[in-house]
Amino acid sequence: MSLNGTLPFTISKHRMGKSKQQDVKTPAAAVPQRLLQIHPRRYFTASPTWNKWNKLTAADVHALRTERGFEGQRIYFYSNHPIQFVTVVGLLVEIETIAEGKYTLLTLDDGSGECMVAKIKRRERAQDDEAEATLSNTEAESVDVHINLGLPAVFLDDRPVEVGAVIKAKGTIDSFRNVRQLELKRMFIVKDTNAEAEEWAKMAELKRETLSRPWTLTQADRDMVDEKIRLEESEQREHASKKKEWDGRISEKRRRHDEKYELKRREKEIKYNAGALKGSNIILAPWE
Repeated sequence: MSLNGTLPFTISKHRMGKSKQQDVKTPAAAVPQRLLQIHPRRYFTASPTWNKWNKLTAADVHALRTERGFEGQRIYFYSNHPIQFVTVVGLLVEIETIAEGKYTLLTLDDGSGECMVAKIKRRERAQDDEAEATLSNTEAESVDVHINLGLPAVFLDDRPVEVGAVIKAKGTIDSFRNVRQLELKRMFIVKDTNAEAEEWAKMAELKRETLSRPWTLTQADRDMVDEKIRLEESEQREHASKKKEWDGRISEKRRRHDEKYELKRREKEIKYNAGALKGSNIILAPWE
């Protein structure tokens, strides 16, 4: 694998015949960043990268851009493609713990010229929550961290993860002291070089087929998303209206029940007090 994340071999492509012209989109790298259109947030669901684990190198993640209007939302851009979920494959070269064990940091080296830190956050458990006892002790799925004499030991599905293993880390992008890192959500062990080559091939395919071209949004795409949002908002309003009506019925039923209960209580009180001597309901203190 070369440092720019491309495969060390070429993939042949068929030549385009002159009689069959194809629509060739302009590579994203050929378009100046200032000319790339950043589409509104409401249309991100139509993006091929938004709800996808995007296989990138560590250098790619560090190079992702932020855009005005999206600050603090953990939304980054490759060209004009919005990115929120990332997969990085690399050699585990270091394991350390910070903040008294609250965070465990896995440093991955993928040969891209940059390393990527995958941060594992300790799960905060309620003492009386029996359901959480079956979960891992971190917020990453099936990942446990145990600390002995200040040294962290990482386990994936109850199996130890050692320095020197090749890791596939999936996470969202975070930063610490202005340095990008992954907040780990899932982790896998890449078993052999064939599996590692497959991961690199998938990354190369994503760059070739998707990231190398700017994300274009046609009017038909916009109309489709707008209609989907309109239907979802209509369903939400209908659900809220039904809930309000249901809550009103329950409240009215409770009010009638309370009125009947109070009426019966008063009737019993009048009945029991009817034959009582005047003043028998008053108990005087000895000194009165």
